[in-house]
Amino acid sequence: MNIGYIKLDKLNRLEKIYRKIFKIIRIENNYFYIPENNEKIIKKLLEKLQVKNIDYIISENDININYNRFNGKYLIKYALPEIIDYCLNIIDINPKQQEIHICVEKFSKENIDIIETLVERVKVVNLVTNHLKQFQELEKRLDKNERYITVSNNKRKSLKKSNIIINLDFKNLNEYNVNRNAIIINCNKELNLNKDFEGICIERIDIEISKILRIFSENKNMNKQELFEAELAKQQNYDEARYILEKSKIKIKKLIGKRGIINLDEFIKLKNSEKTQLVKN
Repeated sequence: MNIGYIKLDKLNRLEKIYRKIFKIIRIENNYFYIPENNEKIIKKLLEKLQVKNIDYIISENDININYNRFNGKYLIKYALPEIIDYCLNIIDINPKQQEIHICVEKFSKENIDIIETLVERVKVVNLVTNHLKQFQELEKRLDKNERYITVSNNKRKSLKKSNIIINLDFKNLNEYNVNRNAIIINCNKELNLNKDFEGICIERIDIEISKILRIFSENKNMNKQELFEAELAKQQNYDEARYILEKSKIKIKKLIGKRGIINLDEFIKLKNSEKTQLVKN
């Protein structure tokens, strides 16, 4: 992954005037230093970002630029164990007593790593997928090691009684009969849900990072959570990202949905609902 870091360059008056006139942007590795934050310079910067094939940018707080930014989806994906623990702790349920459902399309190493990690954290993992044969092979392999998952794709029944749903890469759940009072953790950029859904859909998380990473001190005027997410996204595999996340000892401060911060009372309301039984007996 190619990440660009945008900073306002520290220049004396004459350097600033010269670089501004000729729209000169200094580039060191993937750091882009601009002489001034104005429309012409930003336009030139966008051209350079595209030439350099930059996937995502992180900019200093006072620089506004319309380019791909980290939106929390890498973070939410790598922090799934912590998010599940956080949600279940609110409603006083042991993760080892709770079933979860995972909606997954891609039979990728990363998705398999995520599934195998969550198998160790909860009572049962149920996969919902269109690629039954591939994931059934995973089911057989895990079964040999006494680690159990189920695999299905019954659009009418698979998610009807699901109380906690993790969406790894589905774009649309409208075809499924989804429990309208479920807790959904959405790792995908887009997700269409039925209009009658009344549960909780977690789109992002707000975290506190205990460990001071070097990249924080090198980029003091940038958003720490974006910098942290970039470090996770740059890793070669899921295990490496999890290693950094665990060593950083993150603390979840807030859960965020499409309409903003999710009030913790919403979880209690779901737990007490007659339609919802968060622990499946």
